[in-house]
Amino acid sequence: MITASSPYQLLPELPAWEFDALKESIRRHGVLLPVVKDELGTTIDGHHRERACRELGLVNYPIMTLAGLSKAEKRDHALLLNLVRRKLTRKQLREIIAAEIRRTPELSNNWLGGILGVSKNTVAAVRTQLEEAGEVVKLTSFKGRDGKQHPVAKIITHRATHADRARLALAALGKDAPRKTLELRLAERRVRKKERLSRVVQDYERPQGDETARLFHCRFQELEQVAAIEPGSVDLVLTDVPYDLDFVQQAAELGKFAARVLKLGGVLSTYTGVINMPGMLEELSRHLTYRAVAFSSWSGEGPVLHQLQCVTQATPILIFSNGPWVRTTRWYNDFHNTTGEQEWHPWQKQLADVEHWLTAFSDEGDLVCDPLGGGFTTALASARLGRRFVGCDCEERNVAAGQQRLREFA
Repeated sequence: MITASSPYQLLPELPAWEFDALKESIRRHGVLLPVVKDELGTTIDGHHRERACRELGLVNYPIMTLAGLSKAEKRDHALLLNLVRRKLTRKQLREIIAAEIRRTPELSNNWLGGILGVSKNTVAAVRTQLEEAGEVVKLTSFKGRDGKQHPVAKIITHRATHADRARLALAALGKDAPRKTLELRLAERRVRKKERLSRVVQDYERPQGDETARLFHCRFQELEQVAAIEPGSVDLVLTDVPYDLDFVQQAAELGKFAARVLKLGGVLSTYTGVINMPGMLEELSRHLTYRAVAFSSWSGEGPVLHQLQCVTQATPILIFSNGPWVRTTRWYNDFHNTTGEQEWHPWQKQLADVEHWLTAFSDEGDLVCDPLGGGFTTALASARLGRRFVGCDCEERNVAAGQQRLREFA
């Protein structure tokens, strides 16, 4: 019943006629019930569905990848899923009960009964037969279930390549995988974040003197004082604000900050979320002059606005000026990205994207400010394009990583 190559194929093989019927159903309608695998790619449930797909030459079918289960929990899961669907004879069922008692005799009759979907009395009767035959030792105490439900990390995919990515993501996350259903894209983002945090980053060093790029660890409300920024000395504030609605409450402070540090005619350009764009427009317009909205776009999947069932493929960029518009350089209000970059920060923008807006709204030698640095792509773009830079982030590790990023460029 149990083979070394299929440790969780615990029930008898389907009769030939029943397997042929399953195979024909899959040929006509596809796999309706996902195959269940662990983060190592081992099949927990769905061996016959997999075999049918192989014989039909099907590569893409739904797979549910689970992480965080012990071997015992995987067996329990396989038994529960299969016993619900399979019609077993009384003899077959008692053989399965006996096999589980031999494997884990210390489990209580009540627990085994719950796993196998039978009464504790049925388990007790089989146990008695095994004890009388000398196959298991008679015990006076048993291990019971702790009564807790232990959630697992779960990703459901429908393509073979995506299933492989899900397995690799959950394996890489290990114990750090959140015990809930995840989207593949978010799981891979967590992997990148974990890898980023594991990198060796030197400690944050407070800038000294008049470096071309100065990165500070502080809140943006403190940057003027900490960095000694002179009023009206900045040519461009280019940043990427948090996309949660809570940040809208700080947007007026960001507008005040920009109005103080920007030169007359200086530009504020900020990425923003689709949902909080109205609030950002309202709050920033209290202190700056709204000029235009631009877009950073891409192809493929993006964040989903669930209430609208809208898959976003562009991030709005709000353009303001401090007083009159004085720039004469022609610029384009959309930049289309072809690759993603999240090596340094989970919300990191593509370098080419940031360089596009930097070139549009500043000139060589100008002073650029990013008061919400994150991955400090604006700092790197400024260094590459001959701009001076000053910026900050409230997370010290982000600032230290930004400084290292600049050192690697230099």
